[in-house]
Amino acid sequence: MPRRLLTAFFFVFCLAAYAPPAGSADGATGITLGGSADSPVKLEVFSDFECPGCRGLFLNAIQPILKSYKDRVCVIYYEFPLENMHQYARPASRYVSAAARLGDQNKLLSLFEALFADQDKWAIDGSLEASVSRALSPEDFQKVKNLIATDLAGIDRDVDRDIEVGMDRKINATPTVFLTHAGKQERVVFPANVNMHTLLSWRLNGLLGK
Repeated sequence: MPRRLLTAFFFVFCLAAYAPPAGSADGATGITLGGSADSPVKLEVFSDFECPGCRGLFLNAIQPILKSYKDRVCVIYYEFPLENMHQYARPASRYVSAAARLGDQNKLLSLFEALFADQDKWAIDGSLEASVSRALSPEDFQKVKNLIATDLAGIDRDVDRDIEVGMDRKINATPTVFLTHAGKQERVVFPANVNMHTLLSWRLNGLLGK
């Protein structure tokens, strides 16, 4: 990466760095897609399944990072549906929150991939079931549907807790990404026309001493 761009990125990151807010619900909410609490770097994403930028981030940056960094980076996703803009964002989040109760990370990753890959289809009419059923086995798909049918209030509480964490952190757009390493947290800013995977990989490598 050219030195001028690296300098510009470092400047943006330094401006965005700040301490975690006191009393935040870190660790109590969110969905872990890779890594663990022991990973040296934590990458947190506040995301909306109907958001085109969130789609690009997950498919083009987060998926490769999950494969490349494995247990070195703990990737946590928070539901942050922008319901005033995206009418099907919360229904999508409900499916994911219900699937999280199955306790299988691979199933969650399959569901994330299907929902984002099919975004341009279900965002038209809310036909989410086709994407969910493609990502899960028939048995798991039925379990997820039953969870939503029998505990909709609880599923919505799970989504709302993630939203509350985002509100505490002054989130007003998606995707919003945070990196935490050695007790220091920074908010990632993506300049226009910059490859998100390239930028995140560069920053992660810096934090990991690569």
